[in-house]
Amino acid sequence: MKRKRVKIVAASALLLTAMAFLVIAGIQSTSVRHFTPAGLVAAAQSLNNQRVQVDGLILAGSSEWDAANFELTFAVRDRAGSESVNVLYANRLKPDNFVDGGSVFVEGRYDASQNLIVATKLMTKCASKYEEADSTTTESVTERGKK
Repeated sequence: MKRKRVKIVAASALLLTAMAFLVIAGIQSTSVRHFTPAGLVAAAQSLNNQRVQVDGLILAGSSEWDAANFELTFAVRDRAGSESVNVLYANRLKPDNFVDGGSVFVEGRYDASQNLIVATKLMTKCASKYEEADSTTTESVTERGKK
């Protein structure tokens, strides 16, 4: 009976160890660090060939769309600075609201030697969609609700 318990305890310990290893490996392979363009450039060498996230503004005049090859290249700049990071977004469609100067969020693998992110995700933000409503419109809606 004692021998059977030892086998169960050993098997349970082995199973828990394997599960812990898989959880840790999964977290490390899917974790992505977030940066501003300036922060990424400052830590470039330590982040070479790592997955990163960057958000900022699309540098005016930097975007080029190759519709035949589905390749979008552009640069993301800091919101409050001049540092920028180049981005290649390939084999995907260009987002409809992608415009120079617009806000963008990029995720991909960073190549420090070229200061380039090969993006796997690209999200744009439409500022006009989130602007506060005109105060006269808000007042008229409020007044109608009281009547």
